[in-house]
Amino acid sequence: MEQEQQQQPHTSSSHVLIFPLPAQGHVNSMLKLAELLAHAGLKVTFLNSHFIHQQLLRHADILSRFAKYAGFQFKTILDGVPDDHPRVGGDFVRKLFDGLELITKPLFKEMLVNSKPKVDCIIGDGVLGLALDIADELGIPIIQFRTISACSLWAYFAIPDMIHAGELPIKGNEDMDRLITSVPGMEAFLRCRDLPSFCRASDTKDSILQQIAQETRKNSEARGLLLNTFEDLEGPILSHMRTKFPKIYTIGPLNLHLKTRLFKSDQTSSGPSSNSFRKVDRSCLSWLDKQQKGSVVYVSFGSLAVLSREQVFEFWFGLVNSGKRFLWVLRPITCLKMAAEMIKGSVYRSSLSKGLKKEDTE
Repeated sequence: MEQEQQQQPHTSSSHVLIFPLPAQGHVNSMLKLAELLAHAGLKVTFLNSHFIHQQLLRHADILSRFAKYAGFQFKTILDGVPDDHPRVGGDFVRKLFDGLELITKPLFKEMLVNSKPKVDCIIGDGVLGLALDIADELGIPIIQFRTISACSLWAYFAIPDMIHAGELPIKGNEDMDRLITSVPGMEAFLRCRDLPSFCRASDTKDSILQQIAQETRKNSEARGLLLNTFEDLEGPILSHMRTKFPKIYTIGPLNLHLKTRLFKSDQTSSGPSSNSFRKVDRSCLSWLDKQQKGSVVYVSFGSLAVLSREQVFEFWFGLVNSGKRFLWVLRPITCLKMAAEMIKGSVYRSSLSKGLKKEDTE
């Protein structure tokens, strides 16, 4: 019997479709989930936007990596954003949500209706309300997956409550250490400065603020909610969340789970591969190998955030003045602009006067 239970997942006929928001952090997490399910023997269709899929084909090994799973397939769909759009900043987010609603939504419905084999369950990104709408219309069970922390999700859920309590919008240059008291379980420590940038909109009717709040509230309508976290990390907040989301499943950390399972099945495996949309720069690894354990500060603001020149150099001087060695991930265009400024001399000389060694800039 035990042997049959171990073998059964490898002969499962259940077909799961996974649909992430077309953004780096969302696709990365949901690809890990997809590989875990494929490794367990489920038939998995991973639905990417056409643009994102092409980026992965250029810079990641997704085809060779997933070829070993007999029931796995990639499919693509238009996301409504022109391929030549820079895909960063608030303008992109607005265009993306508009395109998903107007173009992707009807295409997604058509794909599901014509799917062979039929889709038994959808795991949709929790900010893609369109997936929930279509799943309900077609009678397909859907579980939503949020790629952010439980604390972040709970704060997003409370946006209407913050507005009702007058805690949003944040007015002008008010004290950013002001406590936010409308998020249950966070009353004693959540400050204005801890909220994401879209919560700083001067108008509470801001389209992105309202979109995030509405999509988060809709998560409670799904059959379940998956979170890439674990009880020991965010247990107190999860307890509060279960008053609104009774079927929460904490399945994290996905990276560790996947690494463990891959190693168990193949002890020569080095673990999960990169899911980067851009070419991975590995030139830092030899430098990192020479540093003491725990001595390097890692800095990254993700793939969507846009920093002004002033913000970039404020962080630069802060890192320099920390006296710590650091590794800062920047998009190529930002690197070029910083290099140009440094070549002019003023920033570089100022940095040197603050204690930066020449070898630290190489």
